[in-house]
Amino acid sequence: MKGIPVLLAAAIFGGCLYANVRAPRAYRSATPADVKSDPGDPLVAGEACGRMLLYLFAWGDTGYAAAAKAALTDHAEGVLYDVRVDQKVNSYVLGLYAKTCTVLSARVAKR
Repeated sequence: MKGIPVLLAAAIFGGCLYANVRAPRAYRSATPADVKSDPGDPLVAGEACGRMLLYLFAWGDTGYAAAAKAALTDHAEGVLYDVRVDQKVNSYVLGLYAKTCTVLSARVAKR
């Protein structure tokens, strides 16, 4: 019973000693009609991750921009369309260490 206030405080004040995290809020995806799409356009994926340790330290970039940049590493001149985004969370030992990732998959059209 004595540990409950500590766990509650840790959950409320997570990342209170250090926090440097970017997180996604909203995005707009081009459709095949918006770009010069081709049925042979490649499917790409990118991932952007952030981490939290001991409810005190948080760092990383889980934003769409970082995930899109990762997806376009092999197609620097490409345009993403038909974008799908998910978030993946791995949490260990009651959340003492957590990894949150934004996973983006899309097709790439030529400019």
